[in-house]
Amino acid sequence: MANETDGKRAQAQVDAARAVRFMAVKASIFIVVPLIVGVAVAWWVLQ
Repeated sequence: MANETDGKRAQAQVDAARAVRFMAVKASIFIVVPLIVGVAVAWWVLQ
């Protein structure tokens, strides 16, 4: 019984880690893309 709950808890931790990693990737995309666009526009304007 305890072993089964440990397995479920481990699986929940794996799922949580996967969700956090997915959110981190999405957040980094939302940060990096505007940053690149902003730098490109600034560089183009300053030319």
